[in-house]
Amino acid sequence: MAKLNCPIRQHAQRQPAQPALWNAGVSLSYQQLDVRLNALQQQLRHAGLRAGDHLFFCSKNSTELVMLFWACWREQIVCCPVNPAFPVARQQALQQQVHATYCWPSSGLIFDFSQEIAASGDCQLDEEQLSDLIFTSGSSGSPKIVAHRLRNHLANAQGSLVPITAHDGWLLSLPLFHVGGLAILFRCFLAGACVVLPDPALSLPELLKKAPVTHLSLVPTQLYRLLQQADFHFSATRVRHLLLGGAPLPESLIAACREQQLTPWVSYGLSEMASQVCTTLAGQAGRVGKPLAGREVAIKNSEICVRGDTLFAGYYQPDGSLLLPLDDNGWFHTGDAGYWQDDSLVITGRIDNQFISGGENIQPEQIEQQLLQHPAVAQAIVVPVADAEWGMRCACFIDWQQSAISFSELTDWLRQYLPAYMLPKQWLDWPELPAGQLKIQRAEFKRLAETKNPATVK
Repeated sequence: MAKLNCPIRQHAQRQPAQPALWNAGVSLSYQQLDVRLNALQQQLRHAGLRAGDHLFFCSKNSTELVMLFWACWREQIVCCPVNPAFPVARQQALQQQVHATYCWPSSGLIFDFSQEIAASGDCQLDEEQLSDLIFTSGSSGSPKIVAHRLRNHLANAQGSLVPITAHDGWLLSLPLFHVGGLAILFRCFLAGACVVLPDPALSLPELLKKAPVTHLSLVPTQLYRLLQQADFHFSATRVRHLLLGGAPLPESLIAACREQQLTPWVSYGLSEMASQVCTTLAGQAGRVGKPLAGREVAIKNSEICVRGDTLFAGYYQPDGSLLLPLDDNGWFHTGDAGYWQDDSLVITGRIDNQFISGGENIQPEQIEQQLLQHPAVAQAIVVPVADAEWGMRCACFIDWQQSAISFSELTDWLRQYLPAYMLPKQWLDWPELPAGQLKIQRAEFKRLAETKNPATVK
């Protein structure tokens, strides 16, 4: 059984006063965090939870949630977090799917730290323990339940290229029901750095100016919104490293960051690999760099296949078993399409997003990535819509930068780079997305396109 000394306990002993958590101007040192975790572990035991139990979380990011995750891992309790925005009925259904008999908020946990329990000796974590069950976004079908072992997250953090030291702070800008949020915890706590919590009373630009944030993880939509804020400039913050993933990065965003003397890191990752697989400094569009340490990547029939130390334990099944779908050589087939350019991986899109229009294969992400190179385009998404003449027509939604152009001008520009059969037959303005939605759900865009009248080049 592989054992690891808990990094929080180690830092509490080596650098007790170093900030571990920062929330609304109040910091918690590693020593303070360690003794509170000790008390919370005792509360978990008093509430009846034991090693192997599943604890269902339904909460926004908070100091309490961060502590609860780590206390559970010390106690070998499996964390099952979900989006708190889900309707109650769906939350209850998901709780049943992961066989969680305990739920937080509730479960008798009161977070009473009036009697903190001092550390005594080492605190060891079992690297092979099942640590969490994460629901995928379901953007390419029904959500699956991804099971990780503690060692998957540890290997992911240890192989990260983004440098981080004990004097840094990483904003927990991604939710802890997402593998990207969990990755921030492991990177920080392994390095002895500080996890910075979002402050609901402050906008992101205000928070970045006030909080000790040196590292920031965003999806391109978040970065675009940040740079649209009046008078925002990274020079007014302490941010030195910006990690982007989840969608193609427009050249305009890369240029905007460079104008502010900040070159972002771009990454390719997936829940099944505990977050990052490849990472590089932003450069040529589509390139995401080499596989990180502990990961392997292969291209088989244009599909990206992965394996390595970060590979998940399997999909959690209705009977409580784990299903790990690998080929005969131990590769996990991601469903993502890509190819090697020199020694860098290039992502071309989801294989199951491909469709046929007029007898030609269309990979929508290829059109989107080209559109993102136009300085007037902030976001683009292409979806297929049934058409009597073409079988499927190519419909495209465009979100403009501050200055828009006509769709006919955009079509003429696109002709320079793509064959005629890939040009959209229908152009549509970007819709208002539900509050808080950052990752594009293609099914919703397809539904919207089907409600519009066909043909429209303005």
